[in-house]
Amino acid sequence: MNVIANCKSEDCPKKWDALEGCGESHLAFCAGCFRKVQLVDTVEAIQGLDQLEQIAAASKTLADTFIQSKS
Repeated sequence: MNVIANCKSEDCPKKWDALEGCGESHLAFCAGCFRKVQLVDTVEAIQGLDQLEQIAAASKTLADTFIQSKS
């Protein structure tokens, strides 16, 4: 299951499948915060997008690893 890894919005659906598609398999649109979300496959990619203040989605395992690394 893919989840949103780094969104700070209280209205975030937290699940990739709840987002609207953008026409590309690795991009989606969040209607809750009106932002693009990119599906990635490494913790480093999540970290990079987070540093750019962009939203990332990934497998739950990768998202959990990212969240733990920020603590």
